[in-house]
Amino acid sequence: MKSTTLRRSFILGTVVLILVLFGYVRVSPVVSQSSPAQPRFEYRVIEVPPDTRSIQTALDEYGHAGWELVAFEMGELQAPRMIFKKGTSSVP
Repeated sequence: MKSTTLRRSFILGTVVLILVLFGYVRVSPVVSQSSPAQPRFEYRVIEVPPDTRSIQTALDEYGHAGWELVAFEMGELQAPRMIFKKGTSSVP
């Protein structure tokens, strides 16, 4: 009888110790230090006529090709300038 009580106490103590250790130890993800993954982007600056149809057409064309509009500059309303950004997988 005493042997089973001692065994149960040992098992219970081990379980409590493991739970306490897992509570204090935090596992952090491993990050590769050999080649840091930095996003690479390609940019394109275009000028379009200052009418809504031309602007809409340029937005649609570049959007369908995977480009994202990041800036729009109207200036003096003579030639609106749009800047697009697109991710690229090539590493210099």
